[in-house]
Amino acid sequence: MKKIICIGESSVDIVFEGREPVGAVTGGRIANAAAMLAHDTLPVTMVSEAAADPMGDRVVSFLSDAGVDISAIDRFTEGHTPLNLYTDDPDGTVRITRYADYGQACFDIIWPRVDDDTIVVFGGYYSLDRRVRQHLLPFLTNCQERGALMVYIPGFMPQRESRITRVMPAILENLETAHMVIARRADLNMIFGTDTSKKCYADHIDFYCRSMVAVDAECRTIEYFAGHELTQARIPEDICLSLHWNAGVIAGTVASIYEQRLTPDRLDAPAEDIRKKILSAAVASAARAARDLKADWQRKL
Repeated sequence: MKKIICIGESSVDIVFEGREPVGAVTGGRIANAAAMLAHDTLPVTMVSEAAADPMGDRVVSFLSDAGVDISAIDRFTEGHTPLNLYTDDPDGTVRITRYADYGQACFDIIWPRVDDDTIVVFGGYYSLDRRVRQHLLPFLTNCQERGALMVYIPGFMPQRESRITRVMPAILENLETAHMVIARRADLNMIFGTDTSKKCYADHIDFYCRSMVAVDAECRTIEYFAGHELTQARIPEDICLSLHWNAGVIAGTVASIYEQRLTPDRLDAPAEDIRKKILSAAVASAARAARDLKADWQRKL
């Protein structure tokens, strides 16, 4: 493998406990996964946007300091870098309030070169947004034609689109492109309305993509579905399921694919030892992400 290309939104997440902020960190599962991969000396390029404002400087510095190639990040001058505020509702659920302004002329990306030994990670609502998708879809098609290994991270934000039917065609197009899907059970349920990851895989994913890594935070499991095969790993109780531990799952999975030098055809029917190595790396990376985030907040408080 020559490189990993990560495509996703870059933002700043501010978390509140009660009325007081407890920490501010770079947001976006894919952006944080890119930083973790680069920190482990893997060659990573981030394709994204960040305004030429203080929050944008923070995000880009975070990625650059980790070792990420930031040459494909568009620093737009109209608008501001997205902010996501995480607050607690009285019933204990977490509310996400989003502030974003991309302006009119944006996503002016210098696309990185893609070869047949490139891993491309993309997803979230960023891959569904009509503003981005008109530029992104041709690139994804080019990646697929060049033999890149495509990893799709499904995500849907009701705050940005209230009707799933409006973005479902884009989700299905993304699945047609993918060789692997990495998803949270909550996202799968929100998109497809299925009770379990197993049912979702059988009814909606397997037709498009044979490899799916599904994370169930409630049951504390990570499952690898591959056709009729299933491999499962437990998430240890001492791992805090914090804001960015899902980014750790993505980073660990992609790093294992990179280190095992897997190709798209090998993910069509991966052997059990491959599945076990991927899940082991995902759990270890998620644990590290949770620890690092906690330590980062403690230094700032």
